[in-house]
Amino acid sequence: MSPFMPDMTSFLIVLIFLGVLVAARQVIVSKSTTIREKLGTGQRHIQLIDAYKLEKQTHLSLFDIQGQRFVVLHGAAQGGAIMKLDAGLPEQGLEDSHG
Repeated sequence: MSPFMPDMTSFLIVLIFLGVLVAARQVIVSKSTTIREKLGTGQRHIQLIDAYKLEKQTHLSLFDIQGQRFVVLHGAAQGGAIMKLDAGLPEQGLEDSHG
């Protein structure tokens, strides 16, 4: 037998190894929510609520960070700006601002 031809034992070892990897993947995928809860990675503290494109490279984003709302204005060529929204302000729609 040539040194470059794998024998049947090497072939079986590779197949068993791949089988164990596939089985481990299936267990991890099926238990992913439990694993996330135990690791604490399932909780998101920063959540993007909405985003608007104002100009070609200027964006306005609304974030919720642990119950507080922030507006972020950012673009490619200029520095960003962030503003915390007060919870005490009444919500106004577009119909209120024109009348």
